[in-house]
Amino acid sequence: MIGLPALTGSPICVRALPQLTAYRGKLLSAETGRGKPVHAASFIRRREIVLEYELFGNRMLPLIVVHEIFHFVWARLGNRRRADYAALLTEERLGGARGELGESAAVQQEVDRASRDYICESFCDTAAWLYQPGVKNRHATLAKRWRERRRAWFEETFAEARKC
Repeated sequence: MIGLPALTGSPICVRALPQLTAYRGKLLSAETGRGKPVHAASFIRRREIVLEYELFGNRMLPLIVVHEIFHFVWARLGNRRRADYAALLTEERLGGARGELGESAAVQQEVDRASRDYICESFCDTAAWLYQPGVKNRHATLAKRWRERRRAWFEETFAEARKC
């Protein structure tokens, strides 16, 4: 698939800042030595995405933007659909699946495959992989069998427009 599925909702503001880091639940910019470097952050209630300046001109920018947009989709997806996606990940784990479809999910997977953070990051990374297929992503390591199951879930879930 190329391009995003039909999404509705209020506009999302996108801005860029230099040298982004996450520190104690805050997003910092140009604060040397404080926090963990991050590429982007989403603020659901403010309907805002902040991107790191360095991303502009980087081939990964489309993946990261789609990933961030899907944080808004996740927030509006509803408990049943989120539980369905979590069940899909549980089936993968029980089936011996290894790998993920993006860096964010891969990092969270190492921490705890059952955490809400991992499930959300996996959802967003899967959307980025699916809707930006031309971008090479070295973190997309999930086997084809499991990728196709996720693709089918997304196709069914996004057959109609969804709020974000």
